[in-house]
Amino acid sequence: MEWKTVSLVAAGFAAQRVTQTVLDGFYARSGYPVPYYTGQLSFSASKLSGWYTGMERDGTLDVYWQTQFVDFAFIAATALFFTALLFAVARAFPAGSGGRTFARRLIWFGLAAPLLDVLENLLSFVMLPDPGAISPVVALLYSSAAALKFACFFAVYLWAAVGLTTAAVVRIRGRRAAATA
Repeated sequence: MEWKTVSLVAAGFAAQRVTQTVLDGFYARSGYPVPYYTGQLSFSASKLSGWYTGMERDGTLDVYWQTQFVDFAFIAATALFFTALLFAVARAFPAGSGGRTFARRLIWFGLAAPLLDVLENLLSFVMLPDPGAISPVVALLYSSAAALKFACFFAVYLWAAVGLTTAAVVRIRGRRAAATA
């Protein structure tokens, strides 16, 4: 694999880790009362209202608002990392192979999770102005976007592991076949 591809993956990974650390600090300062994934996957307007009004009562809802904006840096870093990672998986397969063609088709997943995260944030902006009156429909859409986002995260990581392993096996078998020919 070329050094440019590896460098891009490393830069994306580093950016994602740094922004995740900053984002975690904002979540902690906001006093969000449950792990973020618990809130995002609650599918409950009443639970979200309770958590948001609790932060409003404690005077930290403004920090939570800021957290949503900081999340956009994490989203951008994730888009870079996932797209570079999936590109690297595709490049790991031999040129012209079916594996490379298939892997190229999966690169769009690098943007799916970040785009769903953007949708989730936009829906939180609908809920936050009046935390005591969150629409059940908006809460359902918010949690659905989060669930799909997490599923895409899982798919990217799973495919990266499976794809890189498969590409290595394909390349090893190709070298062995060439050596015995």
